Amino acid sequence: MEHKINPSKRRVKPPEPQKVAPPPPTRRRRQARRSKNLQESQLSIPATPTPVRYPWKTLVANLTALSVLCGCAALMGGGAWLSYQLIVDPNGNRLIAQFVPGWSRLPTATRDSILTLDQIKASVRKLGFVTGEPVPLPVDKSGDNTIANLLLPVMVERTVNASTVCKNPCRQIVELRVYKRVQIPDRDSDKEQYFQLASSVNIEGPAESFVMASLNDSQSNNQATNQSLPLTELRRFDGKPPASGIWFNVSGKLVRGDKKIPYGQVVRYNPSQNHLISLLDWASAAGQQPNWQQIVKGQNPQLAIDQTIGLEPQFTIYQIGSREFVPNPVQLTAISLEEFALNDETYKNGLRLAKSGLWSPGLNVLRSAKIKAGQNWPALAQAQLETIEFHAKITRAQAIASWASPSQQVLADLIDGRWTEALQVFEADPSNSHEIANTLKNDGERIMNRVDAALRVNAADTDVKAWGALIVASQDGTREAMNWLDQQSDTDSEARSRIRNLINKLEQAVSQAQILGDHKSQIMGSATLISAINPAEWLEPSAKNELKLTGEQVWYQVQVASFYDGSRWVNSPFTDVEVRSFPATQIKWLWGRLGLQADPKIQIEVAMANGQQRVAVGTVKAVQVQDGSLRLLAAVDKRS
Repeated sequence: MEHKINPSKRRVKPPEPQKVAPPPPTRRRRQARRSKNLQESQLSIPATPTPVRYPWKTLVANLTALSVLCGCAALMGGGAWLSYQLIVDPNGNRLIAQFVPGWSRLPTATRDSILTLDQIKASVRKLGFVTGEPVPLPVDKSGDNTIANLLLPVMVERTVNASTVCKNPCRQIVELRVYKRVQIPDRDSDKEQYFQLASSVNIEGPAESFVMASLNDSQSNNQATNQSLPLTELRRFDGKPPASGIWFNVSGKLVRGDKKIPYGQVVRYNPSQNHLISLLDWASAAGQQPNWQQIVKGQNPQLAIDQTIGLEPQFTIYQIGSREFVPNPVQLTAISLEEFALNDETYKNGLRLAKSGLWSPGLNVLRSAKIKAGQNWPALAQAQLETIEFHAKITRAQAIASWASPSQQVLADLIDGRWTEALQVFEADPSNSHEIANTLKNDGERIMNRVDAALRVNAADTDVKAWGALIVASQDGTREAMNWLDQQSDTDSEARSRIRNLINKLEQAVSQAQILGDHKSQIMGSATLISAINPAEWLEPSAKNELKLTGEQVWYQVQVASFYDGSRWVNSPFTDVEVRSFPATQIKWLWGRLGLQADPKIQIEVAMANGQQRVAVGTVKAVQVQDGSLRLLAAVDKRS
């Protein structure tokens, strides 16, 4: 019997390996296994595309999402804007209240910050301060114009060491506050007005050294300190200030000798933002308050601060500029002649002349530069030109005015750059030369600055060189004057000879004046008693209005026959003592020639009642010159 055996069943099974527990699956393995199972399950199910039946629904969904996104962005922007407004004005309730119905308007600040004016003053007193007179302020035009805000100065009483126009203890402004009037639903605002603080700015006066610097006096500047000067007065600017904002002048006065120097700060209030800001410290050597003028053509006027000393016009002109500061986006910028707006030599020469004080010549040169530049003329150059023109009008008016003194006339001519006209006055009379020599000795430095500037522009101007040499001669002598002239270019022999003659004339006038100052009178003539005089017919050596008698005096008129002038006897008729263009100065010079400057006493023979003569001593008060005749008016004591 054949046994059929299945070989597979007879096959010896190999030993099974020992089973070891697999390691716990890691995170990466679990994710891989999960991904593998997912792929297998996806493979097992056939993918069938889902048909899009309504495409407009997708479009509507997208537009809806976009609208929601834009709305959120607008809401965030509005919140940021509102946050900024509350940062700028934390107590502002008008800004929010204007968007809600009138019956539901509530103040945003706490009730404790809403006070009456009396309560505000009381709270200020508790802090140790006092309040000044409140100034009504208009609100922004976009708001409610029927409700006025207040500007309230806060003051402190202090004892000041500086010589200021302020009684001790001095009430000094230390802060300015703006209070907004508010309406409260549960209070009767018609009977009682309520306010809350909207803005404030601390105020501190300029240093004493800053104010004294405007005088250009080195001795006074050395004595000045950095002590802050008190600000005692608050007022709005006079004239026509800019329409944008409200401008205030907070000021005080410093006393130096017989001078009162005003100083202060310029403060601007912006109604649209309820914001105060101090923009500028100022001081005026001329003793004038700053004022707004239309000096440079444009929409806004300019602030002019007068620094004029004597016949030297000097104004600092400030223009309104913009800046990136939303609560008060303005600034004041001075128009400077130091900055070149155009790379042109003619234009630069015009500025150089103006900076030296030659306003009229500088204006003429600058106008030529403007014609040359045409359409390329910058706005800054135009502002400089109109600033120079403003000063030139003043110097021109001074030069054509009538002056009683030749020295004043010459000084006015030289300031305006009228070199030839000034020389004509100098050469007109010896007394003129002497007076002018004293002026050149005292004020020669500032005139010399003009001479140097004029020669840099035109080195061949003989009249300018003549004045330069005369200034040096009056201060350092003839030799130094000729040495200075030798250093100047383009000076021919004819010009040199002419200038030398002018220097000699100056030297002779100074020498003669010294002689007349020491010369005592030697006068011969006849005296006549007169009962009354007409003061208009007599010339005094100085305008003191002394043609009056005491109860024990009488008038005598002396007809002069001859007099000694210090070097020779001069006899009648006196053709060389005519009074022409400058009577006051020439009378003073004649007074010296007569010897009356050193001693105005004169001896007069007086007839007595018994027919005898006696010698009386009188004082000469005035002179009269007419058709070669010379008369003296003397006051004589009756008992002398």
